[in-house]
Amino acid sequence: MLWFLLFIGITFAVVLFGVEKGIEKCSKIMMPFLVLLSIVVAIFVVCQPGAMEGVAYYLKPDFSKFTPMTVLSAMGQLFYSMSLAMGIMVTYGSYMKKEVNLDHAVRQIEIFDTGIAFVSGLMIVPAVYLFSGGDESAMKAGLGLMFITLPKVFAGMPLGTVIGAVFFLLVLFAALTSSISLMETVVSIIRDKTSLSRRKAAL
Repeated sequence: MLWFLLFIGITFAVVLFGVEKGIEKCSKIMMPFLVLLSIVVAIFVVCQPGAMEGVAYYLKPDFSKFTPMTVLSAMGQLFYSMSLAMGIMVTYGSYMKKEVNLDHAVRQIEIFDTGIAFVSGLMIVPAVYLFSGGDESAMKAGLGLMFITLPKVFAGMPLGTVIGAVFFLLVLFAALTSSISLMETVVSIIRDKTSLSRRKAAL
């Protein structure tokens, strides 16, 4: 509960002082570093003996498991990943300068979102395949995969403890940006519909 309240408190503080002054500046440094670190970990995983079987499992489609529910699950993941139908894109779009090309910005978001998802898959799926001995049921652990498998990967890396600590710290920062986006959307709506200040709307 203490960590939850601390997380909420940090989210509140950032939204209170404005997204542009704090989180945007940090994101320009920390998020590219998270992506770079993810690429390094993915390369390390793929270079492990037997990892290519996991890569094949990740990239080779199994059409026997292709069902309407699979399509719906993929669409749900897309909506979640792109923050669609949440008001976040509309809120952040309203903060953009008029000279910004929105079509170009949207294409950049699509490319980077897909690219990062692909790298994340290369980082986790082959590692799970290796450590589980090819057990497909291990692939269904969901979000816990990152916290179960990656510590094992970091344990086998040079300076793995340091790299792991930095990686999960950056993951925490990524989660914080999502929390801030959701709260900023609500605060923006309240301020648009009322005469409340940012502080009162955030409270």
